[in-house]
Amino acid sequence: MRWLFDRLSREVSGMTPMHMPGHKRNTALAAYLKLLGADRDITEIPGFDKLHDPQGILREAMARAAGVFQAEHTFFLVNGSTVGMLAAVRALTRPGEGILLARNSHLSAYNAVSLNQLNPAFIYPEVSEDWQISASLSPQALEAAIQGRPDARVLVVTSPSYEGVMSDLPALTRLAQKKGIRVIVDEAHGAHLGLHPPFPKGALAAGADVVIQSLHKTLPSLTQTALIHVKDADLAREVQRQLSVFETTSPSYLLLASIEGCVRLIEEQGEALFAAWGEALEAFHQLALKLRHLRVAGYGQQRGHLPQNAWGLDPGKLYISTLTADLTGPQLASRLRGRWRIEPELAAPQGVLAMTGLGDTAKTLTRLGEALVAIDRDLRPAPQKKAALSLPRAKQVLPLHQAERAAVRPLALSEAAGEICGEQLSVYPPGVPVLVPGEVVSAEAIRFIQAAEASGSSLLHSRSPKAGQVAVVADA
Repeated sequence: MRWLFDRLSREVSGMTPMHMPGHKRNTALAAYLKLLGADRDITEIPGFDKLHDPQGILREAMARAAGVFQAEHTFFLVNGSTVGMLAAVRALTRPGEGILLARNSHLSAYNAVSLNQLNPAFIYPEVSEDWQISASLSPQALEAAIQGRPDARVLVVTSPSYEGVMSDLPALTRLAQKKGIRVIVDEAHGAHLGLHPPFPKGALAAGADVVIQSLHKTLPSLTQTALIHVKDADLAREVQRQLSVFETTSPSYLLLASIEGCVRLIEEQGEALFAAWGEALEAFHQLALKLRHLRVAGYGQQRGHLPQNAWGLDPGKLYISTLTADLTGPQLASRLRGRWRIEPELAAPQGVLAMTGLGDTAKTLTRLGEALVAIDRDLRPAPQKKAALSLPRAKQVLPLHQAERAAVRPLALSEAAGEICGEQLSVYPPGVPVLVPGEVVSAEAIRFIQAAEASGSSLLHSRSPKAGQVAVVADA
């Protein structure tokens, strides 16, 4: 069996490189080159295959990955899950066609809609008012969306969400495919699902047509590495063709070797490693039982800690709510960073997200649990119920791709009610769009954005030049 990393270690040494990259594997040139492994940083040279036309060692590596993840066809991605989403949407649609898009989709899905000049119908997930996070996408909401957009060819669903909320993918997939709609699942946060207990099955087991996973988010692979799994051979060929459009033609072999190494590790040691991860999570949950004011989503579900309208949760995500305590998410994150030297993934006004991964141990998760218990001991109940922030529904009056390229003028957000938005406005965290190009700027959207900013969130915008402004379509 041939392994890419072994070949990089063995066959590159001793060769004089008269090819890219310019450091020439001369790690004596600068300290950072040695630290970053430049002695194995090559381009597509003989013996190392080609990413966009794999016939040798990369083809074998992708086939092994498909076997480990129980997929029909698998491709390596070195531009993250983003490039997988762009390629998948373009492979399954033609300009002017309809597409169903979960509103909490990643920015890459919206960019795919714009680039391919598609007509989207947005499906809003349920809301967990008790946790103030987006919950699951319900089959009922999908059924209504299909009836309202009978020309839809594709459904894009995000599961699990950033906070770890999962949707009923088997039911959603059956419903969509019965209507002739292909299903793309953004499983960027769920590459670990379905591999070993204690984690539930994911999108591949649900029968989705395309599944996109970021290896680096939860599994031991370098940042920017991902996989795309495709259900049938014809679609796989088209996805591969579209990847050659969007993905770099100069792939990093360090990243490719990282993907292969991650797959190899899971194949050879996955059962023991996942069992250890599960034991580490259990150690955390035993400590979390002592919390009086903070709440951890998913733990103690019999005690009501499963968020409202959530079909399921990824056990690897630890969402800690501060809604019932006398502090905010950013304040909790600050305390974790200060005394405890713990850096959380996300600090939202209503809570903190701690992401776990295969590299976590009982020591790291026990430390997190002990930190939360110690912080919780000094807290008091929230003095009053904290106001819920519910994402308002928007009205599309201009095609997204048309509004996104239209001439715009900046306008103070407070004065923009009734105008047509010319950019994407997202409240971060978690980054779900409040408005996308072509939607009416409503008074409800303005109030939502202002309340979110007042509670500690930031407004991300793509075209307006100054804070407090929004780019609106100039000639609407």
